[in-house]
Amino acid sequence: MDEREELKIELEQELQLVQYRMKMLDIIEEKLLQMRLLAEQAKQKNLTLGEKEALNSRLNYLATQVRALDGESRTTEDGKIL
Repeated sequence: MDEREELKIELEQELQLVQYRMKMLDIIEEKLLQMRLLAEQAKQKNLTLGEKEALNSRLNYLATQVRALDGESRTTEDGKIL
């Protein structure tokens, strides 16, 4: 395999990683939007303690998902960070 073929393969792999990262960022954006809507909902309503706890639990769950998706999509197969 010559240098051009190796470069082409390397660039195709990088493109795949970038496309994967973009998909993950789209999912993260959706989750952040859900979190924003929940926060706005909490701000506009008088919530009971149980409702506040449920809302907080949902926000924490979404935050955990965002962190996991971000970390997973930043790391390549060989352990490099994007």
